[in-house]
Amino acid sequence: MSLPPLGSQVLSCCVSQSVTITQWPHYISRPPGGLAEIHCYQNDTDYEYLYWYKQLRGKDIQLVVVLVVGTPNFEEGFKSGFQAVKVNEKQWSLTISSVQEKDEAFYLCAASSHSAVADLRSVTKTYSREAVILLTPDSH
Repeated sequence: MSLPPLGSQVLSCCVSQSVTITQWPHYISRPPGGLAEIHCYQNDTDYEYLYWYKQLRGKDIQLVVVLVVGTPNFEEGFKSGFQAVKVNEKQWSLTISSVQEKDEAFYLCAASSHSAVADLRSVTKTYSREAVILLTPDSH
């Protein structure tokens, strides 16, 4: 199965129920070293398995972190400079403490009722839009 373009609204596979997720902000512009924070909210569910993904333009999507019952499990390459927290039963956030050029990307969130999801291609995923993080020229 191929992934739809990032602007698509719904990707549904393998599970009968879709999850409505609101993600904000949709665009973040920060100078190098600045803080970037993205949030997601489950509108109709309170699933315990929460995911953040990163996609560089023209590249494959990467899993950044899975929060299981609020505990983050980061993938290699994301263990430093990233923080993921479950704010409450329906909301979770991803923070990049010091944005660098390598962090410029699309970021997407997902939620699941079970732990069998490690790959975006096997998760029921509905998102309003992805978040885009861009660097701005440093004013110094």
